[in-house]
Amino acid sequence: MNYKLSGLLSSEIIAREVCSLLENLAPKPVGSGFTELCEKEKIWEVDIYFNYKPDLSVKLLLEKIYETEFLITKIQHKDWIENSERALIPIEVSNIFIHGIHDRKKISINKKNIEIQAAMAFGTGHHSSTKLCILLYHGLVKKGFFPRNILDIGCGTGILSIIASKFGKSRIMSVDIDQIAVDTAKHNLIKNNVSYKCLVKKSDGFYNYNVKTRSKFDLIFANILFQPLQKMVKEVNKHLVSQGHIILSGISLSQAIKLKAIYSGHGFKIIESLREGSWNAIVMQKCKKKIHTNLLSFSYNSI
Repeated sequence: MNYKLSGLLSSEIIAREVCSLLENLAPKPVGSGFTELCEKEKIWEVDIYFNYKPDLSVKLLLEKIYETEFLITKIQHKDWIENSERALIPIEVSNIFIHGIHDRKKISINKKNIEIQAAMAFGTGHHSSTKLCILLYHGLVKKGFFPRNILDIGCGTGILSIIASKFGKSRIMSVDIDQIAVDTAKHNLIKNNVSYKCLVKKSDGFYNYNVKTRSKFDLIFANILFQPLQKMVKEVNKHLVSQGHIILSGISLSQAIKLKAIYSGHGFKIIESLREGSWNAIVMQKCKKKIHTNLLSFSYNSI
């Protein structure tokens, strides 16, 4: 019999924290995930799956720490990862085709095919924040921008690193604070035959020796959360080449406006912005000199 431990939380940060905490249990859960139920009310649901009944003390401890109710429920026996994989619909963005193992028969030699499986790390391409990053990156490529040195912060499954590796001769560094994400990214890079282009390391943003000693980057992917995006602006400026680009994602409309103001104050200009539902993503370019931008002139494109 399989079991699910679930609860409602007040932020994505807390939901990630709960998942990370429970992944350290012995024996480990077989999977975890979280979903935003209501942006206005800031309600997130977290679900942790077990092939054994979790101890009641785990539930009580979580309720004590996070001051919310958690439920342990029995679920029908099934391979939840395989079930999730079968439910994932392939994604096409221009000539990029992202698919799971069950859709290999749909791949085409005329497309850049990327195989990503459902996993405990974030990033199958289905979430709006990831999709927007892909669209913005592809937009840069279509304009003739082929970065040679790329940093992927919060790489998750490594999907953005894999996509970037399919264009040009980029040298890519992929980092994530979560070891499961690091291991998952390494596996996916090997599976997509691009591991020789990418170096994957566990790192809290820029705070890793390999990141700090690498030459400056032409492009930085940062599909994470608003607070770290806000705090790392000086490090971004330090590690980007002049006229280099950063793609910021995983943010709401109001957060995007704030980030534009913050990054503009550090010498960046907006290149493009996209929105899908409540999620926003922006591309900004490091300028040779600081510029002053009228925030009222920003426009948002719908996709």
